[in-house]
Formats: sequence, C-alpha cells, structure tokens
Amino acid sequence: MTDRANGRPDARRAQVRRHRRERQIVVFGVLLIAVAFAGVFAAGVYKGDVDGPFSQEFVTPAGAFDSDITLVCPPANKTAMQHRNVGVRILNGTDTNGLASSVADDLDGRNYVVVSTENWGRTYGDYVRLYFGPDGVRQAYTVALNFDGEVDMVLDNREGTLVDIVLGEGFAETGELRSTLAPELDPDAVLSANAQCLPVALVTPEPAPRILPDNPVDKKNKKKNSGN
Repeated sequence: MTDRANGRPDARRAQVRRHRRERQIVVFGVLLIAVAFAGVFAAGVYKGDVDGPFSQEFVTPAGAFDSDITLVCPPANKTAMQHRNVGVRILNGTDTNGLASSVADDLDGRNYVVVSTENWGRTYGDYVRLYFGPDGVRQAYTVALNFDGEVDMVLDNREGTLVDIVLGEGFAETGELRSTLAPELDPDAVLSANAQCLPVALVTPEPAPRILPDNPVDKKNKKKNSGN
C-alpha cells in the first residue's frame, strides 16, 4: 500500500504534471517559433526580398505590367461581325482626290454602314490606320480584314463602336481593297492579331476626337436593347 501520510504519491504526481507542463511549453514554443519563421519567410518571398524554394516567381515584379505594346487583342474565339453591324467613317490622309469616296463605295457594296467621308486634315504616310474605342475592337478587326497591307490599329477612348479609317499614302498607291474571295475574308475564320497584343483593359487609350459623327449602328443597338 502507498504511504499517503508521507505524501509520496502526491509528490510524484506533482512532479509528473510539472514535467508534462514543461514539455508542453517547449513543444508549443517550438511550434510558435516555426510558424513565425514561416510567416516571415513567406512575406519575404512574396515581396521579392527572399528567393523562394521554386524557380517560378510567386508575384510579378513591380512594373512588369508596363509595356510598349499598344495593339489590342481581338475578342477571343470571335469571327468577323456581319458588315451591316459595323459603322465606319473614312478619312483621306493623302493628296489623292476622291480616295475616301472610292473606298466608301467599295465598303458600302460590302454592306458596311458608311457614316461619312472626310479629309483627315493632315497627311498619313503609311498604309491604313484604324481608330476605335473599347466597344469597337471586334468591329475594327472586321474592318482591317478588307485591307491587304499593314494596318495600324489605335485604341482611343471614344464611346460607341464607330471605326475611323484613315487612308494613307501607302494605300493610295493601289487604292484597292482585298478581294472578297481572299481567305482572310472567310466569315468563319477566327479573328487574330498579326503582332503581340494585350487585352483591351491593359492598353492605355489615346484621346478620341472631340466630335464624332452619329453612328446609326449604335442607335439601332440602343433602340433594340431598350425594347428588350
């Protein structure tokens, strides 16, 4: 039997509890230190101050989204729009008289909605430039298919889907659109860019002209949407 009068079992139990508490303190202390160290290490990797255990970076370095790319990508997996849903304004950037009217007749024959023809007010030495807004990206890529040379596509901050076509000296040398039988004008072909591009949200638009003509296509779409 145990001699309780001497308090030996109580002393042993107290000693066991004390050792248990000491082990728990050590274990929890080590765990807390490990968690704190892991947190500091993870924060350093996230900020880029510490090299992580993997070759792939966890975050994009500061300024990595800054880019010289100004070309907007076409909408993913989209084909050209029906031409009757694309409004264009044609601007003659050359000294060739009647160039804008000639192109207007050709595009009208292809069922585009020609809003107006004008002189650009300055000379454009390259082939063709298109100006369009964020809502007109697919329309601009549809228009670009009609031209056989290098088309400069410029995003500006205009509202609506109107596409401005600036005809340059390079185009004036031939004055002809791409043949309607060309494979590029296959209505089932998916739109694509001919150079590196970025989603429209990542491209900084240029200022749009202060005055733009009314686009009947946009009016028709607004009327249609309001009726739904």
